[in-house]
Amino acid sequence: MKIIVVGAGVVGVTTAFFLESGGHDVTIVERNERAGMETSFANAGQLCHFTARPWASPAVPWMIAREFGSSGAPYLIHPRAEINMWRWLISFLGQCRSSKYESTKSNLLRLAMHSTKLMQELLESTNVNFDYASEGILHLFHDQKSFDDAVEEQGQIPDVEQRGKILEYMECTALEPALVQNDLKYAGGILHMHEHTGDAHRFTLELSALLEKNGAELQYGVSAEELIFDGDRVIGIGTNTGNLKADVVVVSAANDSVQLLKPAYRYLPIYPVKGYSITVATDGYDGAPNIGINDHGRKIGFSRLGDRLRAAGTAEFGAREKAPNPARMEVLKKLTREMFPSAGDFESAELWAGFRPMTPDCAPIIGQTKYKNLFINTGHGSLGWSLACGSAHIIAEMIAGHIPPIEMSGLTIDRFG
Repeated sequence: MKIIVVGAGVVGVTTAFFLESGGHDVTIVERNERAGMETSFANAGQLCHFTARPWASPAVPWMIAREFGSSGAPYLIHPRAEINMWRWLISFLGQCRSSKYESTKSNLLRLAMHSTKLMQELLESTNVNFDYASEGILHLFHDQKSFDDAVEEQGQIPDVEQRGKILEYMECTALEPALVQNDLKYAGGILHMHEHTGDAHRFTLELSALLEKNGAELQYGVSAEELIFDGDRVIGIGTNTGNLKADVVVVSAANDSVQLLKPAYRYLPIYPVKGYSITVATDGYDGAPNIGINDHGRKIGFSRLGDRLRAAGTAEFGAREKAPNPARMEVLKKLTREMFPSAGDFESAELWAGFRPMTPDCAPIIGQTKYKNLFINTGHGSLGWSLACGSAHIIAEMIAGHIPPIEMSGLTIDRFG
């Protein structure tokens, strides 16, 4: 079949990879001049397996209220006279109830486990190189209560293989000597050896190059402006350079999916949540960590990507400009420098900000729409890198007419009514 995938982020390109592997004639349409130039460009670089969690957790409403208005707040809200923002935010806060959180966490775990398995298979079958490392990720907790809560949560996981290793902080510094260089105090940590790190942008570029080599068509600098319908089917897309015909269309256009899918869904509950990162060159320095680090109190993730250290975190609701907010950028740089002062050249750090396509429950929307040959694979929020292979494979299986390889409850558009 002739299939158009709209969007060349990590989710769109991975979707195209699994479709092309299934023998389909695939075209990717991307408004930027290269693949992976938006949400996939500079994320935290962490591939979650058993630790995929929704942002909408019971602790979030109190955290927002406690730090409201602070430039360094992990979750910052810009009040706007914007109905969709408040509609989404109210729904997001409603998802923070314990029961909702546990349900979404279970849904994400199924998808993350499936995605990790497929990523390993992809690595074995291709030569893509993206600074992949399997040293594990260490989650650090500042205060005793948050550490105790995390330890209790690990103890409640039925499968012992899925639990992290509980460490006193001295054991954390022995495991990762880069932690010794700071004066920060932590109650303890949990090491997840089954988690990995890697550069999502580089992965997306390498996979897109492989797709082109295998005969897929990648149209860059082309904006998808509308879907073209005939009855209950989509027959193609209208772009700024003309119309393209297709047997199937898959929309993986991140936040742009909302406007493109308006004929199918008047309100698609995806909202752009702004995130930040810095990338520090580590060549010639010896203070960068070798394993992934998550600071739970500060909501920052750190990943060693070859000769670079990536630090990413924070969420900004209601931001309109893509350009980084200087105050929040300085906070992120300051916290990273406090954590790893000898990590690299902070003065020339690369600064980045981008919009994550987030649903209120923080799980993606995957599957068929009410049009039989129109599919959606977007809304992954901060977990697109972790869930890309799994959601892409599901779409490819659905298009082939097969039963999805995992239970899909909580992952389809139906959950929003």
